[in-house]
Amino acid sequence: MTRRSNSRDLILDATEALALDAGASRVTLDAVAERAGVSKGGLLYNFPSKGALLEGLIARLCERFDQAKEAARASSGGGRAAGLKAYVATALATEGSNNTAAGALLAAIANDPKLLRPVREHHRRYVEELAASELPFAQAAVVWLATEGLWLYELLKLSPLVSSQRRQVVKELLRLADGAAGSGGRSAANRGSPPARTRPPSRRHADRGAR
Repeated sequence: MTRRSNSRDLILDATEALALDAGASRVTLDAVAERAGVSKGGLLYNFPSKGALLEGLIARLCERFDQAKEAARASSGGGRAAGLKAYVATALATEGSNNTAAGALLAAIANDPKLLRPVREHHRRYVEELAASELPFAQAAVVWLATEGLWLYELLKLSPLVSSQRRQVVKELLRLADGAAGSGGRSAANRGSPPARTRPPSRRHADRGAR
């Protein structure tokens, strides 16, 4: 690890800790620099603004999610649905505990939607991965969207599910992922390709139909 990447991680660790303690809206550059043990100039060298700092933290949350997902895929024993099941298992690993840091950033995101750019990019890449996989796109996308929906409901503390119900839902999502893997071959439509253009009937054929 280079010195700069080490400094970035120290700064992001301090930002995450402050966000958890007081909320992202109360994170200041001075407070982050003091907590990270770096000069403010060093902080600004890595993150030129508070927005860049919070966006960097969100990007790191996405990166860590991907690392955990790939570890889950590697330990799953393979199979056509291994990647999708790893996504479900990682996103919904434990009730609420993985959402702590993300929840601390919620207020800041609401005030500055640009901070969501890493999340948008993360989702765009994953949809491309689903579309390129061997799974029927629509079935796989439904599992992914349901997973993201439950994760978001829990982040917002809106989920009405009790623990036993949640376990049933997660089990069903994993079953549906396996079901998608067991479906037949994928057509162009299953891959999410746009429908082929149909040629309008020629005037001669139209005339015949009118007779």
